[in-house]
Parts: sequence; C-alpha cells; structure tokens
Amino acid sequence: MAIYTWWASDPHQRFWMEITDRDDLGADLFAPTADGSGRPYWGYELITYVQPGDVIVHWHKTLAGEPGIVGWSQATGFYEETDISWQAHGTVGRRAGSLEPRPAWRMPLLNFTPLARPVLISEVRAWEPELRKVLAQLEVQYPDGRLYFPFGFSDRRELRAQQTYFVKMPREVLEILALEDLGDVTGPKPGATSTERKSAKRGGSGYIADSAVRSAIEWRAVNLAIEAYEALDYEVEYTGSTKPYDLVVTKRDEIRRVEVKGSSGAAKTVELTYGEVDNSRDWQPTDLVVVDGIQWWRELDGSVQADGGEIRWWKNWTAEASRLQEIRFRYKLPPSGWSGK
Repeated sequence: MAIYTWWASDPHQRFWMEITDRDDLGADLFAPTADGSGRPYWGYELITYVQPGDVIVHWHKTLAGEPGIVGWSQATGFYEETDISWQAHGTVGRRAGSLEPRPAWRMPLLNFTPLARPVLISEVRAWEPELRKVLAQLEVQYPDGRLYFPFGFSDRRELRAQQTYFVKMPREVLEILALEDLGDVTGPKPGATSTERKSAKRGGSGYIADSAVRSAIEWRAVNLAIEAYEALDYEVEYTGSTKPYDLVVTKRDEIRRVEVKGSSGAAKTVELTYGEVDNSRDWQPTDLVVVDGIQWWRELDGSVQADGGEIRWWKNWTAEASRLQEIRFRYKLPPSGWSGK
C-alpha cells in the first residue's frame, strides 16, 4: 500500500492519534502488518511512519465514561517487527478474525501523560463545523492522496472517530481541540527518515532486535529487584546466568532464591521454564518478583535502554500446577525426513 506522506515536508505536523480500548494505554503502538485478509491496511501501516519524538494522542473508547482523548505519549526509538495475537473489532471482524499469532509492528512509547481534562466526543461534535473546514483546507493544500483524518463526517449520523486503529492528527485539529500546548513538547532527535528505516528493516533481523529488547527489560527488572532486597538488608548474589533462578538473597541464617520477571505492560501472566517451575517446588523459600510497566527505547546507535517499572512481590512462591498453562512443546523429529532432492 502506498502511503501518502502529505506531512513529510512540514516539521510541525508530528502528531498522531491511537484509537483504542486497551488497558495498557501509552505502552506502545501495536498492530498487525496486514488486515484479516492479508492485505496492507493504512490504519496499521501508518505506525511505521512515526518518527522518534512524535506525539501520539490517545483516543480511548471507555476510560473517561465516553469516547475521547484522554492522554498523550511520545514515540521513542524505531518500530520493531514482532508478532501479535489480534482480532479486529466489530461484528465482521469478530466473525472473520483470528487469535493466531500474526506478523506485527510495535513502536515503543514513553512519557504517557493523562490529560487533566479529557477532550470528549460530545465536545468534539460541537466543533464539527471548524473540523470540516480544516479538512477542506487540507484537501486543497494536499490534493494528491488520503489525509488519514482523525474524524469521520456523515450527513446521516453524528461525527465520530475513524473506525480504525491509527490516524494522522493535523496540528490544526489540535488547535481546535484546545491541545495546542502539545506543540511545545520537545521535538524528535535527528535520525533516519521513515524511508531509510523501512529500507533498513527489510535486511535486518527482527529476532535480534526483539532479543535486545527482551534483554534490556529483563536486566531492568533484575536491577530493581536487587535494589529492593538490598533495601531490606539482604546480601544479593546474581545467579541467572548459571542457575534456574535469578538471585540468591541472604540475611543472617535466611537464604532465599528469587525468580525475576519483567514486562513493558501490566503483566497478567509470565513465562516459566521447566527449571524455574521445578526450583520453586524443590526449594523454599523462593520468591517471585514481577516488574511491570518497564519503559524501553532504542537509541540512534541501535542500542536498547530501559527505565521505570513497578515491583510486585510473591513471597514463599510455588508454581502451582493449577495456574500453569502449556504454550509450547518440544517435538523430537523422526529419524529421517524428505530433503527435497
């Protein structure tokens, strides 16, 4: 799909809008690389045109009691190629969609800031004449393609947010919505253009990029766990590189093993290896420490950094069988197979 980058020549047009009902608002932009029929779709692909430092306003469908803009975040680093379990919303999407993992794009976000006063749909509708005027002016100024405007107009129903995931937010619309102060947010650092980033991605390794992100998140979680135990006067030894647990913490005669897990969102589950499960059952006391909400970003040199996070703690933890769910299997191949020759 050819995206019409009407904003490319104007550095002031660095705003976007996510339309969602997700719980982890401001964690990232996350969408499949194609629609349910496997075709490119602009409401997803626009993610790949976001530049580091761009501002994303978040339109949430329920958080403020009615749909509206409830906060904003900033893009950081470059988008990642990964997988997502995704099902489109709406009657048709639920019927045709699938929860099978699909290729996806993920753009990390930082600095989620809730609006003290959300901009609700009832207010936006009151500004419909001004919004229609802005759209008409932009269509004259940029006549060669789609504008990906954040709102849809109809003579048969009231104004509403576009029925998609991600749209372009013209700065002129922010001014109408009394959000012009977002224009003062520090701009992006100089870096690769969208075209350069997309070209580089074609030859890159998504697995290596994801591995670097996972490592940054895991080390951030481990470091926070170490700080937390040291604050409780434990001596701490890192064992994660050689043992099926991350830390051994000691205070006088007390010796505890600690399993640490990190997440960029609000973790409802964690992945455990057989060794981690067996350790929790064979050795007590063992603790489980989960660090949620870790923020990560990719520097211009490609390195991944992580910060933030909130600790949750399960003391004297055992991996109960009733809470475990098998999600992977190791299959032993038969002794011979067709080589294709």
